[in-house]
Amino acid sequence: MNNIEKAIEQYCDLNLTNENNWYNWSIDMNNLPEQINISDGNNYEQNIQLKQDLNKLWAKTNNQEEKENLIKYYIKDWGGIRTNRPETIKKYTASTAEELINTLGKRGIASWSKALVVKDFENYAIFDARVSISLNCIQILHKKKDIVLFPILSSRNNVIKRGNDQLKILARNYNWTKVSENNFYMQYIDILKSVAKAKETNISTIEMLLFAKAEELVLETFFN
Repeated sequence: MNNIEKAIEQYCDLNLTNENNWYNWSIDMNNLPEQINISDGNNYEQNIQLKQDLNKLWAKTNNQEEKENLIKYYIKDWGGIRTNRPETIKKYTASTAEELINTLGKRGIASWSKALVVKDFENYAIFDARVSISLNCIQILHKKKDIVLFPILSSRNNVIKRGNDQLKILARNYNWTKVSENNFYMQYIDILKSVAKAKETNISTIEMLLFAKAEELVLETFFN
């Protein structure tokens, strides 16, 4: 995976700043969990604080319902994923990281990876369609020969959908190696940790960059 890490490091060199104003996912300040007060700052700074504060509340409480509410908030209210049933939220809350990673694979990963961030944001990060396509596009843009294809996940975003269609064609025509269904998430986390260490930042920053730049990367890769 070293080539992927180098490619992402180079992409970080082009984009990471002191402000990181490229992150545009805003927080609804009128719909925050109790005990969380977000300070003034840009979207990047406020979202980093939100991860930290959710984790602090998670660690502080032993009440199962309170833990479920934190997970539900981050998946549904912050993340906009409204399809999870109550029993699914209970499962995401009660299961260990190893159980979620090893039993679910890419199934529901945009949701359960958010649950892992609430539980331990320093060691886990969100993985969704935007992050995945960014990992694939960065490899193509950096002329990586032995491309490792991360999962092509469904998306409601039209640009990501078009990019996914192009990826499927290229992957089939060039017989790209696919990441393992069983351990790709931890490979992703290892990549984030390696890049974050090299760039002297945290894994959330690298994940947020991949998320924020997904459409731009798709357009540059396939439709420039």
